[in-house]
Amino acid sequence: MSAPPPAPQPAPQPAPVRARDVAARALREPFAPRTWRELLYSLLSAPFALVGLAVVLVTCVLGLLSGGVLLLPLLPLVLALDRVLAGAYRGIARVLLDVEIPVPPRPPGGGGLPGFLARNLADVSAWRAVGYLAIRVPLGLVQFLLGFAWWCYGVIFLLYPLIWQLQAHTATHSGTRSGTHPGNPGLGVGGFAFDTWPRALLVVLFGALVLLAWPWVARGPLALDKALMLRLLGPSQAQRRVAQLEETRELVINEAAATLRRIERDLHDGAQARIVALGMRLGRAGSRLTRGEPERAAELIAEARAETREIVQELRELVRGIHPPALDSGLTAALTTLAARAPLPTTVRVAVTGRPQAAVETMLYFAAAELLANAAKHGAARSASITVLEGDGRLRLLVTDDGRGGATLSGAGSGLRGLAERVRVAGGCLVVDSPPGGPTTVTVELDRH
Repeated sequence: MSAPPPAPQPAPQPAPVRARDVAARALREPFAPRTWRELLYSLLSAPFALVGLAVVLVTCVLGLLSGGVLLLPLLPLVLALDRVLAGAYRGIARVLLDVEIPVPPRPPGGGGLPGFLARNLADVSAWRAVGYLAIRVPLGLVQFLLGFAWWCYGVIFLLYPLIWQLQAHTATHSGTRSGTHPGNPGLGVGGFAFDTWPRALLVVLFGALVLLAWPWVARGPLALDKALMLRLLGPSQAQRRVAQLEETRELVINEAAATLRRIERDLHDGAQARIVALGMRLGRAGSRLTRGEPERAAELIAEARAETREIVQELRELVRGIHPPALDSGLTAALTTLAARAPLPTTVRVAVTGRPQAAVETMLYFAAAELLANAAKHGAARSASITVLEGDGRLRLLVTDDGRGGATLSGAGSGLRGLAERVRVAGGCLVVDSPPGGPTTVTVELDRH
């Protein structure tokens, strides 16, 4: 029986950001491994862009000078090379930046030289790689200036007293040999010389500030570079959609095959064996009748009737795993029935106008059933709630329990991960909020139609 849900608890407020934590992070960041990996990426990735763009420009010039004769045979080779360079960029980004960029699929093509030419000329990802390399050259210059050059200036300013004293020592010895006394030279800016120790310490302080700001300044163009890589070096939106549809098709086929195998196994091990036993019992009852033992025959027939009811119930349970009969009366009735059969007290609230698509109802029902089972079996929950909300053409199923928490998609077992995969293939998403100690809230969001 459905009951009103408990009053919503106020969302926990984020912990205040303390100035001490910000300062500590600012001091650690120039020495963090991530910062040095980003600097190494800026240094290693620049030559690839120069090589790729230079090859494209040389090919275009040769093609124009030859009246287009050399352009057709050379352009596919250049596109193939740029695709290799794009793969190198994806590898460097994966190792140094922890950015995973999927490899775009290659277009189909025939064999031989004509197939090679057609396949490379029709390769949209190769043309996008050319565009990325063209943008990457000026962007790489900016990355070099704000990355390596900025770091070099910071180190030079930080070591300025040592450099200043070495210059002074060299100038003094040179003046002694030449009979002149040039004084104590230093860095000069606009006629102002940093030629005393207090002024030299100001340069050191400025160098420290430059080094502290270096990671944050360098990450500006690096963030733009990451966005360009994801946009131009990965699959296009159409390619991602095709890959998703292929994955969906494969998963649907596998699930259909698994369902058929389960039905065959359940029928063979359950209903079929019991029907065979029922036939044998009825055969014995017929034998008893022919031998003039009606009382024993009546007992066997009564046992057969009881067996028939059990077989029917077993078949209903089997069908319920394919399509719950409770869904014939709507999602609210189905979830209410599910909550009544749940191993822990469960409240239900459904705020949906009309009936969603049948496939969506079925997905939400089975998701709620699996999440309730997980809460009782793995979460040690004492109570749970099921809420279905509607908004912006999408349905959100929230299953909350008061268990011990700590559930993750990457944890032991594949229950939540498998459910998340099925929801994703259906065009939705699954989010787990399960801090240690609970409560656990799993949200499943799907399109209404």
